[in-house]
Amino acid sequence: MSLTVNTIAYSNDTARTPDSYRYHGPDHTATAKDYVDLKRVTPRLVNGVYSKSRAQAKLTRTMTDGTDPLDDGICTIDIAYPVGASSAEITALLVDLATWATTAAGDALVSDHSINQ
Repeated sequence: MSLTVNTIAYSNDTARTPDSYRYHGPDHTATAKDYVDLKRVTPRLVNGVYSKSRAQAKLTRTMTDGTDPLDDGICTIDIAYPVGASSAEITALLVDLATWATTAAGDALVSDHSINQ
């Protein structure tokens, strides 16, 4: 089984737990990281009310200064939604934020740490 992220194929590696899985990318080596972790948390019943359903996708890559490794770059998407939310609402929540992240304002947050849009 494989996972494609922006045309890059990640191959399955290990099920770290029943609710967590790691996929290695083509640039993953003993000294450089290139992987995607997928995690899920199913809702639990607490005092008669279900908690939120949660999911996470985390991309980790070793960054370089052109030739030498520096440290890891990490990008994480966390989503939590109430039990009973429609598929359309959940998809809209994810797509709206993902779309914003590719705008100039999203880039300014990451590149310039600008939060005053």
